Amino acid sequence: MRGTATRIFAAAIAIAIAIAVAAGGASASGKRPADKPAPVCATPDLTTPRDPSNPLALPTPPTNGDPLAGAHFFVDGPRHGQAAGAIASMLGMNPMTFPNSYSWVQFEATYGSMFNAQEQALAKIAGQEETQNISLYAEGGGDGAILAQTRKILCDNAAADPNPVTVPVLSTFFIYPHGQFCPNLSALRGWQGTFIRDVDEMAEGVGEKRAVILEEIDSIGTSSCLHGKTLTLWLHDLKWESGRFSQLPHAVVYQEAGYSDAGGPLWTASRLWKAGVNQIEGFYTNGTHFAWSSKEIKWAEKVSTDLFRMSHHTYRAHFVVNTAQNGQGPKLNPHPVTQGIENLCNPPGRGLGRMPTGNVDPTFDGYTFNGLDGFLWTGVPGRSHNSNCPGGPWQPAGVFDPRFALELAQNANQKLGPGYPSEPYQLPERRRAGALRRGAEGQESPARPAGRRLPGPGAPA
Repeated sequence: MRGTATRIFAAAIAIAIAIAVAAGGASASGKRPADKPAPVCATPDLTTPRDPSNPLALPTPPTNGDPLAGAHFFVDGPRHGQAAGAIASMLGMNPMTFPNSYSWVQFEATYGSMFNAQEQALAKIAGQEETQNISLYAEGGGDGAILAQTRKILCDNAAADPNPVTVPVLSTFFIYPHGQFCPNLSALRGWQGTFIRDVDEMAEGVGEKRAVILEEIDSIGTSSCLHGKTLTLWLHDLKWESGRFSQLPHAVVYQEAGYSDAGGPLWTASRLWKAGVNQIEGFYTNGTHFAWSSKEIKWAEKVSTDLFRMSHHTYRAHFVVNTAQNGQGPKLNPHPVTQGIENLCNPPGRGLGRMPTGNVDPTFDGYTFNGLDGFLWTGVPGRSHNSNCPGGPWQPAGVFDPRFALELAQNANQKLGPGYPSEPYQLPERRRAGALRRGAEGQESPARPAGRRLPGPGAPA
């Protein structure tokens, strides 16, 4: 089992680091001084105080206790959007010639009639939420870099989505010293100043704006390589980061929690508790894996139950599931002990999973799952996991690969998992309106109470 876990978290962290490097490198151009924010910001500051039942200050407040219900997540345009830019390139255009404010809706309306079958498939990705990664590599690193990058995304890039109440989804990658996997205690201690600065700068950049924040991809899922004082400091840093982001008036924050095919629920809950998850909404799962949504939900419900017990019944953690590449489930390795359970290296036959949404009570096909806040894509579907994966050549790790993205798009399916029906990749709103609230056995289930989150205890020792 130890060999399996090692293979899983080694592959996962390699993916996470590569994505962070690629995201940082891609955004380094156009840097401006950190003390000169854009004069007009596409994502406005909100003057209203935080409403715990509607922290994103959505025009139609959620009535079911899910802060993501009804949210419109940021859809990027061809200048910065990975899939949108790839389609523009396939049509012979330079994506960088489009202004920041040119939206995907405009692009599709203008050029959609020119799309061939491949471009139509990639449009399944381009038309959906695109999580923006803010990493230690952003803008080249250094003092003021994270602040500049955060403002660039929220004020400049966000102009690509004309929806008046767009909610950006941001992910962080700050905790790893120089991107180092499994750091030793000395490296982690030496990184404290940079880590605190980066988190502080991102928090300052978000300020009073709407945002969903997904913290530190793979930070719990791969933490089994850390022990003793190193693990204690690691979890302390995660706790500090959650505490810092919890101060943002209109942010909804989730910690990374790993995946159902690696750490057990109690092990995961214990680490999340020590990492201060009770300060925020909850956690997210499946960040770099392909596990079925139904497996992740069942596992996450157990994690949440264990956290509820640890808090002496004062805190209910809620969760979101990454569905960027799990529409066909995982490709299992033939020798899991030596290879890891899942093939994480651009595995063939995989597909896009559920479309990103916070409207999951019930889901469009009529299911209600306790604790589920939404389905999100924690990274752009189609980012290569490594250049030397079988079946190559592929783009380097973390770089959007149209061939991999195309395979995911062509195999897209909103099926939740084994035993659930195959679902087409369009979201018929008429089905949502008539959906029953069905439990696991197909029976009607009561709606979740509005006051889902109980007062949290003091910080754990």
